[in-house]
Amino acid sequence: MRETLTPATMSDSRSTDLGDILNSLGVEVHKVHGDEVNCRCPVHAKVKGRESERFTFYLNSESGLWHCFTCGQRGNLSMLVSELTDDLGALWSVQSHLITNGLRRLTEEEAVYDDHDPNIDWMVYAEHPFLPKRILDYRMLDEEVAKRYGIRWDTELKATLTPIASPLGELRGWQQKKTGWVNNYPEGVHKMDTLAGVERAHAPAALLLESPLDVVRFHSVYDGLDISAVSSMGANVSHSQITLLSLRFDKLIIAMDNDKAGKAETRRMSKLLPSFRDGLRFWNYTSDDPKDIGEMTDGQIIKGLGRISSVNV
Repeated sequence: MRETLTPATMSDSRSTDLGDILNSLGVEVHKVHGDEVNCRCPVHAKVKGRESERFTFYLNSESGLWHCFTCGQRGNLSMLVSELTDDLGALWSVQSHLITNGLRRLTEEEAVYDDHDPNIDWMVYAEHPFLPKRILDYRMLDEEVAKRYGIRWDTELKATLTPIASPLGELRGWQQKKTGWVNNYPEGVHKMDTLAGVERAHAPAALLLESPLDVVRFHSVYDGLDISAVSSMGANVSHSQITLLSLRFDKLIIAMDNDKAGKAETRRMSKLLPSFRDGLRFWNYTSDDPKDIGEMTDGQIIKGLGRISSVNV
């Protein structure tokens, strides 16, 4: 009898096989998690002139697409192998891996994919219109920044939509939000091992916020190249999110909400965080500030940037 594989075991099997292939090509594999293989970037030296010191290279075992969050290089699996070796046998191993996994997905029992929602697709998501001007004005969001971060509008719910994507940009769902109400779609969407906005982050320093819309609000005011805002999508930051922050960024600025829950989470995180190459910093609110950056005026955000320090006050 053929072994029945769950989505999790199928994913892990594909990723482990691919990890073995990468190891044979001299790539240092750090860990395998679901569909993603995390490695030390094998093309970093060619791009930057020095070897990568961090594991910021992610490869998706299902699609074969990869991206280094440090040097910015990306491509497919065949391109990567061509960069690493002239061995035609290695290239054939990679092609066999992709073909085999494609056939496995086609022949596996349909029940395995019962939890797949065909509506969770970038093209389907993009059918929602952009934010109306009245919402942009109300939330003090720059229209171009909102479009850059994929913010959309649900005309039936009268709610803003922010995408929930993997670190490689694979759409998992989205967050629906309106005054007094927040919901993640679909129910149970896997969001605790990613950060809102991380797939678009470019800077060496991260500004960690609670709300995805606060990411857009911050960059509506601040367009510097040294800080990229990301969101934990809630008041609780998971261990996987902490790991992703430490792998992706050289510096972390914690800017959780200016309320009881946000302050408690900031204290908790401070005890758990690993060291960052360029240090840990804090966004220090004043007693006159609102509860988060999303509600701040442009002037308050600019002044807040000037109060970032190594001490949480």
